[in-house]
Amino acid sequence: MNTKSEFYQRVKKQEERYNKPILYRYLNPLEQEIVKNVFKDYYIFESSIDAEYKRLYVTDLNEELDFQISYYKSTYMDKEISHRDVLGALMNLGINRDVFGDILITDSHVYIECIKEQSTYIKDNLHQIKRDFIFFEETTKPDESIVEKKEELTISVDSIRLDAIISKVFGIKRDDVKKMIEQGYVKVNYFITEKIMHKLNPCDIISIRGYGRIIYIDTEGLSKKQKTRVKLHILR
Repeated sequence: MNTKSEFYQRVKKQEERYNKPILYRYLNPLEQEIVKNVFKDYYIFESSIDAEYKRLYVTDLNEELDFQISYYKSTYMDKEISHRDVLGALMNLGINRDVFGDILITDSHVYIECIKEQSTYIKDNLHQIKRDFIFFEETTKPDESIVEKKEELTISVDSIRLDAIISKVFGIKRDDVKKMIEQGYVKVNYFITEKIMHKLNPCDIISIRGYGRIIYIDTEGLSKKQKTRVKLHILR
C-alpha cells in the first residue's frame, strides 16, 4: 500500500465483513494505528511490545492466538553489513516487506523474524548478503538485552526540511534529492511523500531507497553560524 487512505479503505472493508479472527502480516506503526482505530471495539493482540514492525491479531474473543512467527540468527556477520544490505537481500528473493519484521543487527549477528509459512524458504535461500556468504539458523526470540547497532549523528542545516536533511546526511545534491522525491523513492513515516519542502517533526522516520533510513530525534539549538543543529539516528 502506497497511501494511508488505500490501507484504511482495505482495513475498513475487513471490519465490515468481519466473521473470524484476522492475523495481519507485519505492519509498520502507522498501519498498526489504523487497524487499532478501525477495530476499536475488538480485542487486538500484538506480536511484540517494543518492535517497530509487528503482527496484529484482531478477534472478538479475549484469547491470544499463535502469531505464527519464526526467528533466525546468522551464524556469522561482517561488521560492515547494514540494514539496507539485509533488506536488499531479502527483497531480491522476491519476499514482500510484510513477510518479515524488524531486522536486528549487532556487532556479531543478524537477527530476522518472519511469518512461519515463509521461514523455510528464507532459511534455504538467504545465503549471501552483500559480498559475504552468510547462513541462518533457527533460534528463539532475541533477548531484550541484545543491543542493536545505531549510528548517531548531529548535523547543522539551514532548515529542517526533508530535502535539506537528506542532502546533508547522504551528501546528495538538492536537485537530485528533489528528483528522488518526485520519483517516489522517499517515504516519511512509511508512506511515499511528494512534499519536497516537508517540515520534519521529532520521531519522524525517513526512508530513502538505496540509502537507508533517518530517524529525526530533535533539534539541539543553533550552531555558531546560526544554523539549526539536528540530532539523528541513521540506519544504513
